[in-house]
Amino acid sequence: MSSFDFEIQARFSKYHRIIFFLVVVLPLFCVGQSHNHWTRSFNEESSLLSGAVVGGGAGPAAIYYNPASIAEITESKFSLHASLFSFNFLTVKNALGEGVDLDYVRGEIEPRFLSYMVKPKKHPEWSLEFAFLNNENYRMDITQSVDQNMNILTNLPGEERYYAYFHYRNIYRDDWFGFGGSWKMNPHLFIGASMFLSVKTMEYSFGIDIEAFPLDSVFIDDDYIPFYSANYQEMEYAKYNDYRLLWKFGLLYKKERFSVGFNITTPSVGGIYSDGKKVTRKEKQSNITFPETGESIPDYVLTDYKEKKDVDVNSKSPLSIAAGFTYYIPKKSQVVYTTVEYFAGTDPYRIIQANENPDLAAGSVFQDINYNEWLTFVSGAKPVLNAAVGYRWRVKQDLLMMAGFRTDFNYRKNYDYNPYAQSKSMKGLNLDLYHLTGGLSWRIKGQDLMTGLQYTVGRERNQEQFFNLSNPVEYNVIEKGPLQGTRQNIMDVLFNSLSLYFGATFNFGGGNKN
Repeated sequence: MSSFDFEIQARFSKYHRIIFFLVVVLPLFCVGQSHNHWTRSFNEESSLLSGAVVGGGAGPAAIYYNPASIAEITESKFSLHASLFSFNFLTVKNALGEGVDLDYVRGEIEPRFLSYMVKPKKHPEWSLEFAFLNNENYRMDITQSVDQNMNILTNLPGEERYYAYFHYRNIYRDDWFGFGGSWKMNPHLFIGASMFLSVKTMEYSFGIDIEAFPLDSVFIDDDYIPFYSANYQEMEYAKYNDYRLLWKFGLLYKKERFSVGFNITTPSVGGIYSDGKKVTRKEKQSNITFPETGESIPDYVLTDYKEKKDVDVNSKSPLSIAAGFTYYIPKKSQVVYTTVEYFAGTDPYRIIQANENPDLAAGSVFQDINYNEWLTFVSGAKPVLNAAVGYRWRVKQDLLMMAGFRTDFNYRKNYDYNPYAQSKSMKGLNLDLYHLTGGLSWRIKGQDLMTGLQYTVGRERNQEQFFNLSNPVEYNVIEKGPLQGTRQNIMDVLFNSLSLYFGATFNFGGGNKN
């Protein structure tokens, strides 16, 4: 154990160690991607103000929002923060056909935030911070099936059993390890910078498996067929860990009644290291006929798999520019915070790619089936501008009340992947989200304890369905899709989430910090 570890342990009481276990160790035993930039929640001080803290007031999260405001600390701090519980409710109406919905309910322990802020006694103009934070933690795992008797195979008399199984899984984490510092140039002006190692972890799976088979014995051209099944299968899977670097540069100007802050976040730099890489894709159909002519459509299978060094990963993140303004109402009993952040767009690019096996296709493959770059996934982002507002009120000497609201617009919604096909992107729900936060902070025996709630809502109407399994035909000529109907823009998405926050900041030194 290092001397730093012994010093921290000496400062913690038994009560503090219990808090450490609850908010840091316990979440380690808990288990993708939302495509929203402002989903994260770090320390409770900035979370309860909805992240409107680029102009000051970020507390331990200063290393992320504006490293120049690290200088606002007047004593060394060790901070432990976590969302103890989060409850997510998702309903997707008509996702797989009219009346075929998807529902997802999940309760989970959310990521934690850990930081150590240092105020060197010999250099009071400097402030330093080391931090671990989770920039995003997204998980969705949905399955659904359709099972009905119907006459869908035109070359067979009577009804067949039509069975379809759909699955979607997306697990995405973005953990940041970093350090930063700020310098007090004069009583009013501060500059700062921070550097992070971003570890992005993705596991994605999407697929449909459809079967139609007769309920009775089958005779085709007076020949007895002991087994007959029409089938369509589509499946894709990707997994990786990608390690990238990025930097933040901030400025903070403070006066008695207000402060103004600016922060620039660089695009991430890749190519450092990646591991755990796997990618596969499969498409197959058999025993399908044209309904109009009764002629057989050639059977085929396209499938391939690559892993490790055969797979290249490039998970980019964009440039962003943030500005914040903080106003202190007379007597400083109340403070208003505002922040806006612009995220630059990213042109379509290959996020995963691998060279295909020359023997990936079997059977009579149509010329219009695109199996170029069969193991390639593409991504990109459109420009997004988000805004946040926060409010803090000192109810009494040792009690603060905080509240806030922020937008969280989706950067893939209505995105144009040209020159790549949209089908090469990872499937998902592209929702604009809105976050409402509120809570309290107590100072007890020189330590800060915080608790609060966040409510998140998102809704999108008239989206294109994933599949149409409620009105299937043997072969959909419009979409060239076997055993499915034409997709309609009747999918409605509703997302609600409620999170409970709890955090503690242990102060090493004197002074009033609120």
